[in-house]
Amino acid sequence: MSTPPPLPYQYGTDDQFAQRAAATFTLEHFGTALVLSGPCPRCGQQMDFMVVEELFRAATVADPGPATPVTMFCTAETVHEGSPDDRTGCGAFWSLLLPSGAEG
Repeated sequence: MSTPPPLPYQYGTDDQFAQRAAATFTLEHFGTALVLSGPCPRCGQQMDFMVVEELFRAATVADPGPATPVTMFCTAETVHEGSPDDRTGCGAFWSLLLPSGAEG
């Protein structure tokens, strides 16, 4: 059985992207960064997305504040047909809320 060709590059978002990513991505701590890993919610290719500490650090442990919104985009290593300057990823982007205190 052959693998279907990757979707063409298309810069854009969809409400479903965030829902799919929230259901399938894992979150790992690496020092001062978080790495979210999972399949891109548009193209299905495996990807990693790093978020540095300044974007998710809570004010205090006692008062962690609200969840932090993070805009993510497809970082899969596949070059999709029509991508600008052989850019990797399919062009999808979405926003996820990282829970307060995610820095561990």
